[in-house]
Amino acid sequence: MQFKLRHVAAGAMLALLAGSIPALAQDKLQMQMNWTADSAHLGFAVAQARGIYKDHDLEVTLTEGRGSAVAAQLVATGQTELGYADTGATLNVAAQGAPIRIIATIWKSGQFGIQYLADSGIREPKDLIGKKLAVSPGSAMLPLIPVFLRANGIEESQVEIVSAAESAFIGLLTSKQVDAVSQTPENIVVPLAAQGIEAGNMYFYNNGVPIASLALVAREDKLQANPDVYRRFVEATALGWQEAMKEPEAAVDALLEIFPETAHSKENLLQSAKFSFASVCPGGSGDAIGVTDAETWEKMYSVMTSAMNLPSTKPVTDYYTLDYLPGTSVTCP
Repeated sequence: MQFKLRHVAAGAMLALLAGSIPALAQDKLQMQMNWTADSAHLGFAVAQARGIYKDHDLEVTLTEGRGSAVAAQLVATGQTELGYADTGATLNVAAQGAPIRIIATIWKSGQFGIQYLADSGIREPKDLIGKKLAVSPGSAMLPLIPVFLRANGIEESQVEIVSAAESAFIGLLTSKQVDAVSQTPENIVVPLAAQGIEAGNMYFYNNGVPIASLALVAREDKLQANPDVYRRFVEATALGWQEAMKEPEAAVDALLEIFPETAHSKENLLQSAKFSFASVCPGGSGDAIGVTDAETWEKMYSVMTSAMNLPSTKPVTDYYTLDYLPGTSVTCP
C-alpha cells in the first residue's frame, strides 16, 4: 500500500510538472505576397485556415503585396522573411547583388501564353501561321513571342503581330479583328467565360519556352541561420496546395475567409483556380509541388538571358537552391 501511494504521488507530481511546462513557441514567419489575394494564393490560404502551418510549428502572417519586384526587395532588405514573387523579377533583383535565393517554384509554369476563341480553328502553335496575334507593347510577353515561334518551327514573318493595349484584347477577339492574343488565361479566358464565350489557351511553358512564375524567395543569411524553419514552411505550403486542388471550393472559401476584402467573387476565383492549379502542376497528377529540377532551370535561364535581358554574368545556380524542399515530395493529386 505504501509503495502504491508513493507511486501515485510521484505520478501526480510528474503530471503537475508537465502541466507547468509551456508549449514550445511557434516560429514566426511573414510572407510578402506578390499582389492582392487571388487564386495564386489558394494554397497558402488553405495551409493557414486548416492549421497546416500550425501543425508544422509555424505562425505565419500572409501580407498582400504591391508587385513581385517589391516583394523580392523587401526580402533582400530583411523586412520580411519570405517573398512570393515572379521568377523573372526575383532574378533581376538578385542580379543586382541582392542576397536572395528562390527556394521553391510554386507556379512551376508561368501563365503567359496565347489565347484564342474556341471557334478560331487554333489548337496548336502551327495553327497561328497566317493569323493575327495581338501583343501589348512593353509587356512581359513581347520578348517571348519570337522564342515561342522559333521553338515551334514558325518564322516570325508567318504571323502578323498586332500591337494593342491589353485592355482592348477581349474586344479585338470577339470582333474578330485578331485571331489570338498573348496574355494569361485568367485575364482572357475567365472573363470571356463569364460572357458565355468559350476560349482556348496555349501556355508558352508547354510549347518550348519553359518559364516558371511565382516562387518562394528568402535571404541567404536567414536561410543559413534557420534552415529547418524554411523547410517546414515549404512543406506546409506544398501540402496546402495539394489540399486546395483536392477541394477547390473549400480552398476558395478559405481565401475569402482570410482576405474578405478581395475584389474577386467566389465564382471568379473558382474559374481562375483551374489555371492556377495548372501552373502549380504543369506535369499533371504526380508532379512534385514546388520542385523545378536543375535541367529545367538551365533551360529557363537560357530564355531569360537571351530574351528577357537578364545578365548572364552569374551561373543560374547562384539564384536558386533545392536544399529546402521536402525530403519526400508532396505531389499533385
